[in-house]
Amino acid sequence: MIVKDDFETKFSRIAKRLHLKYKNLELYRMAFTHKTYGNEHNCPYNERLEFLGDAILDFLVGEYLYNKFPDMPEGELSKTRAKFVCTEANAEYSKLLKLNEGLLLGKGEAAQGGNTKPTVLADLFEAFLGAVYLDLGIGKVRKILNQVIFSRFEAIDQGFFVDYKSELQEYIQAESRESLIYNYQEEGPSHDKTYLVQVMHEGVVLGSGLGKSKNKAEQAAAKDALSKMAR
Repeated sequence: MIVKDDFETKFSRIAKRLHLKYKNLELYRMAFTHKTYGNEHNCPYNERLEFLGDAILDFLVGEYLYNKFPDMPEGELSKTRAKFVCTEANAEYSKLLKLNEGLLLGKGEAAQGGNTKPTVLADLFEAFLGAVYLDLGIGKVRKILNQVIFSRFEAIDQGFFVDYKSELQEYIQAESRESLIYNYQEEGPSHDKTYLVQVMHEGVVLGSGLGKSKNKAEQAAAKDALSKMAR
C-alpha cells in the first residue's frame, strides 16, 4: 500500500477540483514551498517557478487582451493588463483556487499568518502557473486563467481591481509636481495587523483608508480621496 504524505494529500484535493491530471508531483511541491520552509527543511522553494509563472502570466493576459480588443491602443492595453496582473489580483486568484490549502511555510512565517498575506499568495499563484506550464504545457495554463481571470473579465473591467493609487497620481500630476505621501499606522498583533493610511498632498490630507495589508489600505485611501474630489 502506498501512503501519501501530507502535501500530496492536500495537493491531490486541489488538483481534483481543477481537473489537473498532473505528472510531476515534485514540481508542484516546489511551487507550494515558501522560502522560509525551504530554508528550514533544506529543500527547493518556489522563487524560480514564480519567475517563470510571472512571465507566462504576463504573456497570456497580454495575448488575451490583444485578441479581445483589436482596436484598443497600447497604453490602454497596458493599463488593463495591470488590473489583471498585480499582487492584489494574483492573491485573489490564489484564494479562488484555494491554493493556500497546500502552502508550505516555515514556522515563523506560518505563525505570522503567511497563508493570508497577499504577497505570499500572489507568489504562490505565479509559481503554480510555472509548474503547470512545465508539467502540462501552456494550453492547461490558459484553461486555468480562463477559469479565474478571463471569464471574470467584465467584472474586473468594471472596477473589481481598479488601481485607485494610479488614478489619483494621474489626477494630481495634472495639477501639481508635488508627490503624494502615504502615512501609515498599524494596529493589532503581528499576525493580524490592520493598517490605517492617510494620503497627503502638500500637507493636506486627501483621504484615508483601512486594510489588512498596506497596499489595500493605500488603495482605500486613494479611493476615498478620489471620491471626495468628485463631489
